[in-house]
Formats: sequence, structure tokens, C-alpha cells
Amino acid sequence: MIDVTLQELRYVVKLEQELNFTRAAKAIPMAQPALSQAISRLERKLEVKLFERTSRSVEPTAAGRMLARRGRELLHRVQVAVADTKLAGGSTRLRVHVTESSLPLVRRVLTAIRQEVSVPVHQATVPWEDVRTQLLEGRLDIALGSKVKGPGVTSIWVADETATALMSRTHPLAKCDEVTFSMLAYHPMVSIDRAMSSWDFAVEHEFNRRGHTPDWTRSTAFGAVAGADLVADGKSTLLVLQSIADDQPPGRVSRPLAQPWKVDWHLNFRTESETHPVVATALAAARSALS
Repeated sequence: MIDVTLQELRYVVKLEQELNFTRAAKAIPMAQPALSQAISRLERKLEVKLFERTSRSVEPTAAGRMLARRGRELLHRVQVAVADTKLAGGSTRLRVHVTESSLPLVRRVLTAIRQEVSVPVHQATVPWEDVRTQLLEGRLDIALGSKVKGPGVTSIWVADETATALMSRTHPLAKCDEVTFSMLAYHPMVSIDRAMSSWDFAVEHEFNRRGHTPDWTRSTAFGAVAGADLVADGKSTLLVLQSIADDQPPGRVSRPLAQPWKVDWHLNFRTESETHPVVATALAAARSALS
């Protein structure tokens, strides 16, 4: 039986991804000559060509592509197995992703989880586009926020919150009893950092399905709580959850939307982890806190 190590699989996977020895070596990280030698040794061991090399490019052969694909699957399973083992043995933390830790709903969930689970709870905020990957790889255990879609992840609806328009008391729309998306389209809309939150995409969707487009501000904020400060210019508005609008200082007001918009909160987790006692306890605690 030919012995191929996990490290050798990592080399193949990274080189197939980068198609460049220098970039792949930097990402691993290791020296470029060492990576080249390791790939050559593996090819001799397997007696098959994995990559075609020229002075300008690196291309995987059919065998190289297959080993990279299978290797990626194996490395993922090993990573998940290690994470699950540590979690089941109580020698790790429960990692929970939240986008706005200051929100009342989020605080309730985190408090309930910390009171019930037997391991430390690590609160994290990662770029939204990475949440699904980190759940699947075991780097996150639970994500509280928008629904995460795709195979391998289960998403449970737990609550709705009403969205409202936040603005300065001196803003022209502050005189209205309620506002429409067509009215909001004529005023700058505060933008939330898209790398960390999916909020702007949700706002755009609500505008677009009503035939309008938001006029985003050039400045962005890390989250909606921080973004609320930008409406102080008296020109900008911000669509926020009602719980954020209710916690604003004097000088700011909120106006309900004439076309109501409900925002869903979901508990997202890797489907296979639901049976783990710590994750199951955390999910039960979170759902109980929101019921």
C-alpha cells in the first residue's frame, strides 16, 4: 500500500488551487524549492504525473485534478473530525458567529448559551461570505444571523424583527408619519461594510423588488449600530432593526416603512454537528431564549 501523507495532500490541493509554485508555497507556508521537491517525490512515489510544468505555468493533469479533489474532501473530513473530537471531549470552545453583538436579541442568545453549555463560548465576527465555509470546516459551530444556504448546513428560523428607517430629527423625512422605498431612494442610504455583513445586500433586494435603487453613502460602517452615527449629517438615512432604532440618543428618530419589511433571524450550524451534546445544548438554549 502506498503511503500518502496528509501534508502531501495539502501540497497538491494548494498547488492545484494556485497554479503557481511560488504562490502555493507562500500560502502553505514553506519554501518554493521545498514544495517543488515534495511534489516531485510524490509523483515518483505514485508513478504518475500530477502537474505539467513549464517556465511560465503549472497545470494539473487529469490525475492531479482527481487527487486534488479527493484530497480536498479528505482534508475537510479530517479537520471536521478533529474539531468534533475536541468539542465532544470538552477540550475546546463553542464558536458562535454574530454580526451585531450589541443587539438585544443577540445578547439574549449569547447569555442563554453561556449559562447552559459546559465549555467556554467564543464569540466571533467573520466575513459573511466565509460563514458557511467555517461552519462546514468546524471553525464555527453556530452562526446567528441571516439564513445560510447550501448542502451540509442546517438553518432554523428563530425570530423576526421589523425594519425601520432611522434618521436625524432634522432630516426632511422626519416630518412624515411613515416612509416608502421611493421616498428613501432620493436620500443617501448609509452603507454597512459588505465584507462583514450581508445587510446591504438585503436592503438592495428590498429596494429592487419595489422598483428602486438605494443611493449608498461613500462612507461605510462596520455594523448597523456604528452606522447609526452617520445619520447625524441630517441628509442620510439608515434602514435598521427596530431594536437598534429604540436604543438611539436624542436627536435621532425612526419612521416605520409604509411597505413593512420583516427581517429573519436564523440559527445556522453544520448538519452533522446537531447530535453533539454541546451544540445541541447551545441550540436548545438559544431557541428557548427567543421563544
